[in-house]
Amino acid sequence: MFRCLVVLTFVSLLLSSQETDQACDTAAGTSLRQQGRDAVDQKRYDTAVQRFESAYAICPRESAILLELSHAQTLKRDFDQAISSAQRYLQQNAKSIPGMVALANAYFMAQRLQQARDVAVEVLRADSANIAALEIKGNAEYLLGDVTAAIATFIDLLDRHPENEQAAYMLGRIYYQEGRIDQAVGQFKRVLTTNARSYRAYDNLGLCYQAKGDNETATRYFLTAIKLVEREHVEYDWAYANLADLLLKTGDPERAYGAASKAVDLNPNSARDFYLGGKALDQLGKVDLGLNWLQRSAALDPSYPEPEYLLAQIYRRLGLQDKAEQARKRFLEAKAKSPASRK
Repeated sequence: MFRCLVVLTFVSLLLSSQETDQACDTAAGTSLRQQGRDAVDQKRYDTAVQRFESAYAICPRESAILLELSHAQTLKRDFDQAISSAQRYLQQNAKSIPGMVALANAYFMAQRLQQARDVAVEVLRADSANIAALEIKGNAEYLLGDVTAAIATFIDLLDRHPENEQAAYMLGRIYYQEGRIDQAVGQFKRVLTTNARSYRAYDNLGLCYQAKGDNETATRYFLTAIKLVEREHVEYDWAYANLADLLLKTGDPERAYGAASKAVDLNPNSARDFYLGGKALDQLGKVDLGLNWLQRSAALDPSYPEPEYLLAQIYRRLGLQDKAEQARKRFLEAKAKSPASRK
């Protein structure tokens, strides 16, 4: 039995050696890698993956191609393949920091949170100030429910890298979700000292001031975020949606519908954006159109309970009791499956 294992191991090593000893067409491989990078920049992730795979097939001794491949596969949301590519790289480059970071990131994106955290911790044993590993560790800890550890990780990251915009933003998001609004405000304002054009920070400051009951200041922050989004042509629908939500709560459904429409234009796959638009249309008395928006919202995300609740109300008002009861049941099912909201 032991002899068989030795033979199999030798054959495996021999095949691996033969693979890396293959002739390498450096010029063709370099060209394909650049095509892959260009495709990533253009968000053509299918093409990027194909180019990196071809480059590695031509020149397998260039193992760094596997890291670029893993990154492209992550962007393509092909997480299992991204994990596999990072693992293949680590087979050739054991304990490589970039390789372990790539693997931790792929695990995180695949929602394999404990594995993501474990690999990030391994990176930090070798490089305690590694920014990417600290970010992955903190985010994984928060999603695993260990809020105290996540906060400590992001504070550690900011102690080591005081101008790290992403760390301050994530710490602010955690404080906001935990109801620590003043601390959240401090972090989002800290982001703006590093990047005065951070539309995400302005948007979240709007949420914070809305939570504090200062709707006028909240509106100003949402509008500032929207101006930056429009100026920089970014696909960020949250500022429009958050403004629409605030306008609905302050009794301005017409402007709320306008903001929700802008959000839908940017992100036609957002159930929340369609829900907010449908709610505004209902309040404006445009019931038929509102029903279309709400039905679209429910179809986009059956686990999102809010549109089903409003659909049940509208159907009941219209005397469509069977449809109202069906929507009510879907609402209760979605509500039961949805995670408890954080304070």
